[in-house]
Amino acid sequence: MGLETIEQKKQVIEGRARIRELVFGVQDGLISTVGLLAGVQGATESTAVVIITGLTAMFSGAISMAAGSYLSSSAEKEIFDKELRKAEMLAEKEPYLAAEGLLKALNQEGLPREQSYSIVKLLLRQQEVFLRTFQEKVFGLGSAEINRPLQAALVMAASFIVGAMIPIVPYFVLEGTAALYLSIAFSALTLFAVGVFKGRLAGKSQLRSGIQFFAIAVSAALLGYLIGLVVQYFFPDISIPA
Repeated sequence: MGLETIEQKKQVIEGRARIRELVFGVQDGLISTVGLLAGVQGATESTAVVIITGLTAMFSGAISMAAGSYLSSSAEKEIFDKELRKAEMLAEKEPYLAAEGLLKALNQEGLPREQSYSIVKLLLRQQEVFLRTFQEKVFGLGSAEINRPLQAALVMAASFIVGAMIPIVPYFVLEGTAALYLSIAFSALTLFAVGVFKGRLAGKSQLRSGIQFFAIAVSAALLGYLIGLVVQYFFPDISIPA
């Protein structure tokens, strides 16, 4: 394996940093929307109402998820950066304490104390390298950029819209329970594919991961539909206008 291969692998790993937002956005968009559409379908026969409800939920959900992702990622990044600065200040004010901490960390990882001491002594000659190694080994704070709040928010919003749009599409061509069944089928198959994709990236059973996502989608749709029927049963005089 040459250096170019290692660099390419590093880029692949960094490029997959947004997999969490991608999978979560598609999954949440699908499950929440198909459950909502099933519930509305159970309470009204108007296809127009179902479509409008679905589109409204799609855009409002995408905005909400994007805002939540941005705020949480920003907060995580700010805390992470603060801890990096504190570790840097500690290493500058107490270099011997920092060196002892790094020596202990290397020793705990299985490196003999003599070799650990030689490495720490060598690193102390390069302050920047010592600092980064100290931050990572002692406090578990890597120097890689793990958070990009704006990028995370955009990926979350886009994936949510894609996921939410899939169960809505059948209502543009069909009506009633036929559209509902096709919506559930599309959503379940999409989630199965997302599960397979996630399993492939994680190096786990693709079939098991796909079935897990599939089961969640069907369960959510059925639960949403039952809730709609329950609402209609207890409030028979209330109808959603077409």
